Amino acid sequence: MQELVKKPLFLKIAAASGIILMIIIALSDLSGEDSEREPRPADKISFESADIYAAGTEERLCAMLSEIEGVGKAKVMLTIKSTEEYVYAETQKISPSQSENSYVIIENGSQEEALLQKINNPAVSGVLIVCEGGDDPRVCEKVYLAVSTALSIPTNKIYVAEMK
Repeated sequence: MQELVKKPLFLKIAAASGIILMIIIALSDLSGEDSEREPRPADKISFESADIYAAGTEERLCAMLSEIEGVGKAKVMLTIKSTEEYVYAETQKISPSQSENSYVIIENGSQEEALLQKINNPAVSGVLIVCEGGDDPRVCEKVYLAVSTALSIPTNKIYVAEMK
């Protein structure tokens, strides 16, 4: 065996076999099913969804605020600090030495995909309200409390001003 290893032909064959094996491994990683499939819409970051969420929320807040006594006409602007967040179901395997998390995979037709557990709405970082009754402190307090409650944000993230 030692004589065979010392022969140049054996070394060339061993080196060529090693290179071919590495090429096959590299190509198998590149041709995997995951890289060929189209990303699902949930995989794509969508800033449009945050804009749509903000516009819908602004519209609903305007309608709600105009119903509060003393507010009158109102305009609302939301500042969004993130996009929608997709949360996928996970399983956890715990052994004495380590724990391992993995996504729950389901079949969707001929494709496999992670099980979507929930979608978190974009996070609101601030709200500006301009309304006809914005100069009255009692009206402003009602607006602060209404918006804070509706969006689950602190009142220091809300500003109310009088409409001209």
